[in-house]
Amino acid sequence: MSGDSPFVIFSLLPYLCGILGLLLLWQYHQKQVLAGRIQAIDIFDRSGIRMYVFATPDDGLICNACWEANGMVYLPSQVANKDFVPRSGPCANSGRCTIVMAGMYGAWLEARNVVNRLRAAGTPGSLKLSVQELSELLKGNWEQSVSAATDRLAVLMLAALSGEKKNPDAAINAYQLAIREAKEVHALPLVVPAFLRLAEVLMNVERADEAVAVVQEFEERYPREGRTRPYDPTETQRGLMAIKKSRLKTVSIGRKG
Repeated sequence: MSGDSPFVIFSLLPYLCGILGLLLLWQYHQKQVLAGRIQAIDIFDRSGIRMYVFATPDDGLICNACWEANGMVYLPSQVANKDFVPRSGPCANSGRCTIVMAGMYGAWLEARNVVNRLRAAGTPGSLKLSVQELSELLKGNWEQSVSAATDRLAVLMLAALSGEKKNPDAAINAYQLAIREAKEVHALPLVVPAFLRLAEVLMNVERADEAVAVVQEFEERYPREGRTRPYDPTETQRGLMAIKKSRLKTVSIGRKG
């Protein structure tokens, strides 16, 4: 038996080399897709991210730098750059503006048009959507596209940010979904902003008890002790939630008085 071992290994070598070659080719293809140089076929690549949309809530409290960047769309290769900055200038609120970078595959018509425009933009790897263009993107028939499962939370989150005043109940539901259901890596960046906006909207519609529960859930989910995980809240975000908690305490005292 031992004498046959070299022959067996030799006979398997072409297959092993073939598998290795396919793995290397797949990795190269993924890099080209992320860089925007290859357009993946929707039905065979449902899980990848082809664009990131920068968005902020329409609450009148966002600084000019963050608000002007609302609707910016970026290639994944740009976002992955260590020097990437989503705004043309620093946040004038020292990072206290709530911002979202929503990753999407975008297989429906309006989203594919944005992806094509983004790739055609060339070296900058970014473009600016007007308020109307962003609205049309989110109102597209995304639920019937092959990327619906991948893009669902991102679409609902972006719609909630722009519609908190007009439809607070829909915004509340969207934020709750993001908190409960975000499991994939591309959706995890939505969770902390969803907590912050959910507490804010609940306070604005005078549902203080529910807002208190959201703050408590946030604190339990992200304790200060222990190891830091990707997409944990920053110290600034923790501070924002602490401010909301203090406001809620004031409301509670006022009701008791």
